[in-house]
Amino acid sequence: MHVGDGIGHKVSKSSSGYQLKHLFMGHQGTLGIATEATLKLYPKPEAELSPFWAFDNYDDAYRCVGALARAGVATFAGAVLFDEWKVAYLRRDDEAYIPQPGDVRALVCAVMYGYEDEVRPAGKRLFRIAKEHGARYLGDEISEGDWAARHDRYATPLHGRTKDGQVVPMSWHCEDAAISYTHLPSVTRAWHEIVADLRRKTDVFDDWGMFAYTSADTGVDYLTEIDVGIWEQQLDDRAWELWVRAKRDIAAVALAHHGSISACHGSCRDGEVDLVPDELGRGFDVMLDIKRALDPHNIMNPGKYHLDRAYEQAHEKGGRG
Repeated sequence: MHVGDGIGHKVSKSSSGYQLKHLFMGHQGTLGIATEATLKLYPKPEAELSPFWAFDNYDDAYRCVGALARAGVATFAGAVLFDEWKVAYLRRDDEAYIPQPGDVRALVCAVMYGYEDEVRPAGKRLFRIAKEHGARYLGDEISEGDWAARHDRYATPLHGRTKDGQVVPMSWHCEDAAISYTHLPSVTRAWHEIVADLRRKTDVFDDWGMFAYTSADTGVDYLTEIDVGIWEQQLDDRAWELWVRAKRDIAAVALAHHGSISACHGSCRDGEVDLVPDELGRGFDVMLDIKRALDPHNIMNPGKYHLDRAYEQAHEKGGRG
């Protein structure tokens, strides 16, 4: 069957029936197999402006990113806030990172796309807002080069550090949530404390900092992510248990602050998945109903999202009958 805008036709707007595309978004292979996808393509923008601003504290950077997101600039695509832990992490001998002054404790980077005569005037407005919040522009070299290199830096294995500062090979892992702007500082503090507690117990884990991103769509919802280095060669059963518990605690913080467990990665992994029923409430029961209806024999990615419960319920009902 076709799902999505236009139901497989050349039109892209349809209000006939349920919006089935959204049913299959995030199903993680539990409802079927995608055999074909139609993408909507956009031309490359004529102009791009991607300034980086430095701050000597997190609070000023936080207030700045909120002001940028609420400015109402049409060409604004999004803004990212890097906290002090992330800035310190990026300074660790990263070949893709352009060194910045030592007094930089937080970063805000924004990006705008559009036509030249739109982007440049709008950029002046964003620069004025940033300056009003105590920002220092880091210059064209850092702004253009750092943004272009953003895809190169997260796979660097020798960024890991033990508590004593020893360099160890670590892999990158992240936990993401959707958090409202108001709750960003509280969630940031709580998440760093969870990882700090991990580090007090073992050198297997390292805090690689947090970032928060908002797009032009709302300026309210922030993809909020904490990155954790894991020394996989030392990841024994005890460390794994600590990690799963920490992931559950991270998810619990998001829910306690009226957020969502995952903004984009999918809350389907060990730890955070345990709290999906808490977030969705009756919606999780509907997920079980849909799973059982579309996959009666549980052959589509069994075990994902705890959806095996759908068949336990059916068995219990049958037994009672």
